[in-house]
Amino acid sequence: MKHGTSRREFLKQTAVTGVGLWVTGRTAWGESKSPNEKLNIGVIGVGGRGDADLHAVASENIVALCDIDDHTLDRAMMQFPKAARYNDFRKMLERKDIDAVVVATPDHVHAFATTLALS
Repeated sequence: MKHGTSRREFLKQTAVTGVGLWVTGRTAWGESKSPNEKLNIGVIGVGGRGDADLHAVASENIVALCDIDDHTLDRAMMQFPKAARYNDFRKMLERKDIDAVVVATPDHVHAFATTLALS
């Protein structure tokens, strides 16, 4: 019996490989940072699962928060008042000081936001 890779498994493997290549390639481009320095992180989508993802990286330097729902964004901004506020992730991704991006958006936006974040 032939065992094929499911579409879900293929996408997981492709995403992990892509992120790995992006991370290893980015370190060669930028200046080296001390392992003790915190990452500057931007978060796209801060409601629902995004809230949990945001708190998972809260020990880093949260520099930008983005969500289309102002009420949800207001709640996140109360916890991270120094972060810049965005309703359009494309504007947030124009920043040059972001080291990593957490993308916690619905499926129909996730791939596009991730592609822009990686470029």
